[in-house]
Amino acid sequence: MNIAVCDKSPADREIITDFLHHYFSDKSIQYKISEFESGANLVYEFEDSKNFDVVFLDAYVGELLGIDVARKLRKLHYSGDIVFLTESPEYALEGYEVEASAYILKPHSNKKICSTMERIVSKYNINTYDIKQRNNIIRVPFNEIMFIESNNSKCTLHRCDGRSYIIYKHLCEIEAELTDRRFLRCHQSYIVNMNYIIQADRHFVMKSGDIVMIRQRNLNEIKKEYFRYINKYQ
Repeated sequence: MNIAVCDKSPADREIITDFLHHYFSDKSIQYKISEFESGANLVYEFEDSKNFDVVFLDAYVGELLGIDVARKLRKLHYSGDIVFLTESPEYALEGYEVEASAYILKPHSNKKICSTMERIVSKYNINTYDIKQRNNIIRVPFNEIMFIESNNSKCTLHRCDGRSYIIYKHLCEIEAELTDRRFLRCHQSYIVNMNYIIQADRHFVMKSGDIVMIRQRNLNEIKKEYFRYINKYQ
């Protein structure tokens, strides 16, 4: 999981990240935490195509209010969880507007952070693809899968951070397991996450610069399906 902690106070950021480190370590969940001292810097990261699964957001982050930062993130099509951190419930009602997942009052406690993460992770695990590697299971969030390509009896899953995984399955099996509207079977050898497409012509160009082939005999139908998706969900 990718986590953002945005709080103007270095001490508060340290407390939150410490609680999260312990939580994820105890649960054996792979994670990465990025810290931000201002809401503006967090928004810049999203504009630069950096995405997070959960954002911990202080009510006052630099020159911006936390609620205003949350509105900006939603306008940038952020669909992950937002958890507000504050000393006062003053903006709690406005949190509904941006579909906040939780509102945690300071002082911070490990119990509050853990209970919030339990609720988020239980929902989050529904939207992951499990890859078995030896005795381990790697859970890749749907929103981190960029595309999957097949090569005979095995496939390669490409993750948005550059990592890739070999999956010893046929692409048809993986297609049946990826029960989410964002995934499109666009070629006999490719499944693409439409959220990462930046150009659609005779092939798809991904945010990473990778080229994903489109089945030419169904080119127009596939492109129409892609444009229907982005018009409805982006």
